[in-house]
Amino acid sequence: MTYRVAELIADSLIAHGVDRAFGVPGESFLPLLDALHDRNQIDLVTNRHEGSACLAAVADAKLTGRAGVVMASRGPGAFNAALGIHVASQEAIPLIILIGQVDRPNLNRDAVQEIDCGRAFEGLLKWSVRLSAAAQVPEMMARAFSAAHTGTPGPVAVELPEDLLAESADALAVRIHGVAHPEAGIVAVKKAGALLAAAERPIILIGGECRSEEFRKDVVALSEKWNVPVAVTNKMQDQFPNDHDHWIGQLGFFTSPAHVEIFDRADLIMAIGTRLGDLSSLGFEFPRQSSPRQPLVHVYPDPAAIGTHFQTDLPIVSSSASFVRSLLDQPASSRERSDWMKAVTIARSATHGWPKSGVPSADVYGHVVAEIAGHFRSDGIVTTDSGNFAGWVHRIFSFKTSARLLGSACGAMGSGIPSALSASLRFPDRQVIAFCGDGGFLMTGNELVVAVARRLDLKIVISNNASYGTIRSHQERAFPNRPYGTDLSNPDFAALASAYGAVGFCISDADQAADVVAEAMSAKGPVVIEVRSDVRQSLDKSLAAASR
Repeated sequence: MTYRVAELIADSLIAHGVDRAFGVPGESFLPLLDALHDRNQIDLVTNRHEGSACLAAVADAKLTGRAGVVMASRGPGAFNAALGIHVASQEAIPLIILIGQVDRPNLNRDAVQEIDCGRAFEGLLKWSVRLSAAAQVPEMMARAFSAAHTGTPGPVAVELPEDLLAESADALAVRIHGVAHPEAGIVAVKKAGALLAAAERPIILIGGECRSEEFRKDVVALSEKWNVPVAVTNKMQDQFPNDHDHWIGQLGFFTSPAHVEIFDRADLIMAIGTRLGDLSSLGFEFPRQSSPRQPLVHVYPDPAAIGTHFQTDLPIVSSSASFVRSLLDQPASSRERSDWMKAVTIARSATHGWPKSGVPSADVYGHVVAEIAGHFRSDGIVTTDSGNFAGWVHRIFSFKTSARLLGSACGAMGSGIPSALSASLRFPDRQVIAFCGDGGFLMTGNELVVAVARRLDLKIVISNNASYGTIRSHQERAFPNRPYGTDLSNPDFAALASAYGAVGFCISDADQAADVVAEAMSAKGPVVIEVRSDVRQSLDKSLAAASR
């Protein structure tokens, strides 16, 4: 039997550690689907929309540290997947997009659904390639994975002309190029230690460049050894245990006044694994550039990301894990910082504190989230879609080192369900809870049918306030009492869940929260909990935060 290019690509995926891919089948890559049929090393997840498939692949990459893989047909399929491509670019997630392409004789002739991915997604892709000959395939596939992981990780597109997939590849073998992981030199590490030792009010800021449990444990050890508090960037709340005395909190879209104050007082910021964009620098305000300027140690594996926005006193081109391990090996000069740690406690409580009693009954969603948090396991996984409703999750949930949080740091709606699907597939024995707004759920909630088909034990919580609530809050600030275009007409989500084959619950009163949540959390298989809430609750909270 002839060994085809399609088989060579499938074997290349396996050689690079790919054990799961997401996608929507297309006629332009049928030979690749046929090759995967006989290779049980790769679980192909058939989604209902390429956008969902791409977001699920992004989530899988966050969970594994390996490049996520998504398959889509040319034209409409590729552009449907664009949402996930943008998220991978914004959040620096390694992603391989395999795009079926027209036959080579029809390229550049405006053939039906023809697309030039390099031009179409320019500015988002780290690299793109159109395979044109069988002999190229081993090198180009290896280069694709290397490019996705090297420096600042990101998305790579590989175009697969349909006729090429059927060609013979008998004389060809898979290649792996590997990935260069930069490590900090000993001189730079010692300088970083000296700066930490000298600072009275230092802050370590952790991003998402490394997400392994081992790394998170090393960060705790570093914080304790040097007696330094830790803040994390947006949607990285699981990067540091939330019950630790050194935990400052997560920096999100709506900046907490308490976080602004404590960052303003810092006399050293050590940023590890973040590119220091607008959210992680509180709107490009910190490290402060005006007098008195705040010293900055910036650690990131891509030199192009260092010194971009801020004067950097100690630039270190290194992976986060390597730098933290190296600094742990240095003798620490841990100074007493009791007053600074008291300020940390105040900032953390102001931003992440949640009253155990006295929550008004009108805040139905708050009561539900609090009840669900009481059922949350220490190694559970939470996913959040984009929206104000996530604020309750970030305040009420306390993530330990073994727990995981998957959210869209760049604010892409529709990520909650695909991320939860990916998490449940990757860790079928762990508790997975997805929090969504009504708007975000109706963008990608059709993937619930995949969860039903796979019999995944997944819990989905939908905040139904009949509004694009976050946009409404912005609208109220800019144009008070003039809402327009943000009201939603929604289905009965509990009934919709039942129609999909899941179990549906509905909570409309705070008094129902404890009993219904207990029943829902004990139910097996996919479960949907619809929470009918008043849009004014989220509006009042976001407007109050903005006015402080």
